[in-house]
Amino acid sequence: MPTDDAKQQVSRRQFLKFSGAAGAALGVGSMGLFGYQAGKDPSSYTGWKSFEGGDQTFDRARFETNSPTYEKVGDTSRIDARTEVVFSRMGYIFRSYKDETGIEGLPQHVQAYYKAHPEDLELDLYLVRELYALQREDDKKHGDAFILAQAWSDAMAAVQPPRISEPPEVADFPKTKGDRYHRGDPDSPYKMKSPQNTSKLIKKIAHQLGGTLVGIATLNPDWVYRYPTRGRGLDTDKPLEVPKHWQSAIVVGTPMSWDPMYANPNYGTSDDAYSIARIIGFRLAAFIRKLGYAARPHTPGFSYDVAVPPIMVDAGLGEQGRHGVVITPELGCNIRPTVVTTNLPLQPDKPIDFGVQSFCSTCKVCAEQCPSGAIPKGGKTVVRGYRRWQVHAAKCHNFWSSNLGNMGCRICVAVCPYTRKANWLHKTALQVTANDPTGVSHAALTKMQKLFYPGPNPPDYYIPSLGGKNASYREPPWWLRTEDFVEL
Repeated sequence: MPTDDAKQQVSRRQFLKFSGAAGAALGVGSMGLFGYQAGKDPSSYTGWKSFEGGDQTFDRARFETNSPTYEKVGDTSRIDARTEVVFSRMGYIFRSYKDETGIEGLPQHVQAYYKAHPEDLELDLYLVRELYALQREDDKKHGDAFILAQAWSDAMAAVQPPRISEPPEVADFPKTKGDRYHRGDPDSPYKMKSPQNTSKLIKKIAHQLGGTLVGIATLNPDWVYRYPTRGRGLDTDKPLEVPKHWQSAIVVGTPMSWDPMYANPNYGTSDDAYSIARIIGFRLAAFIRKLGYAARPHTPGFSYDVAVPPIMVDAGLGEQGRHGVVITPELGCNIRPTVVTTNLPLQPDKPIDFGVQSFCSTCKVCAEQCPSGAIPKGGKTVVRGYRRWQVHAAKCHNFWSSNLGNMGCRICVAVCPYTRKANWLHKTALQVTANDPTGVSHAALTKMQKLFYPGPNPPDYYIPSLGGKNASYREPPWWLRTEDFVEL
């Protein structure tokens, strides 16, 4: 009887039968053109909720008027934010109101407001004297039922990244003293029902925060930096001992804006996805801390204590390619991730193998298009005990530090055959390569990539002072063409 593993494998005959049909479809020359057009379909912009503005569907032009629909009936006045905005007004009550002096102890403009609106004075005093106390009492009795809602609110209120000035054993844990929402013992976090359930919850929260891909891994200590970077509450001159509470690593990724990304190196930017990833990271950490557990965000571009690509691999998001970037089935390598290390009990995901190692061994498009020669065209090497392709970081850094457009390069991301929008052609090609145990489809698909998506002569990517033409892999999107909007 065949084993379970054998049942999951695609036999050579089955694959050839499948790839023969797929190859016949993909081999038609016009498919390239259709695939290119399909890539422009807004629905293929994986990771972009609005589909490039597609949510705004109402035809407003039909209903345009020459004047707004509110009605002006007399003399107008502007809002006094000190008194007419209730949140501002309450500050005066907290700071200055005393029963013995009444409103006479308040500033003149606040007195004037309350004299004109005595009902608001009554309501504001009721809030301070009675309602807050009632709320606190009921919160002690019944508030635990809303801990997830409060954790969600805490996460969304985290608008600034946490400043880390203390070691992880202090900085990563909840700050419970003085936290008016915390009802439990600071040393006893909320008991979660199961790691499986908690993982499901964390992934949902990460998606709600704007993440496109989410995976969970047991943290391999090999991926923690041996010596830390600055600004992380650690002594950079001392080896970093991996904290015991760094048990799991949650990885959340989001793509760079697709059209500028294809116009790298000059028009794309990592900062669009980096900023989203940073926000997701420290908001997810805030959510976890609200449950009483430790959480530490490791966010782009400099605030890391860990090497992210192998953690992404462990978390089942993808495989590391020839160019050193993790390739995912959904986004290719157009992904910018953040990591949160935590002691929250979680169920880790399993790594995946969908054919990237085999494909990258023969493709080499990224290496051929790399102007600096940083990406190897040969085989893998052993790096710190692991066999992988090794990018020459200094060569890469020198090139992306010399661009005229946005600093950085990202050409390898743009040219990678896996980095395609979620149109039918890309999905078909992905299924072919992922189910190909023979590798026979890889060369054909690489040729299609070069035929339909040719790149410039690599030296042309350089700036004119270095003999180049300041070329980009693709033309920029219309909204980044400076010459169409700015007088130069």
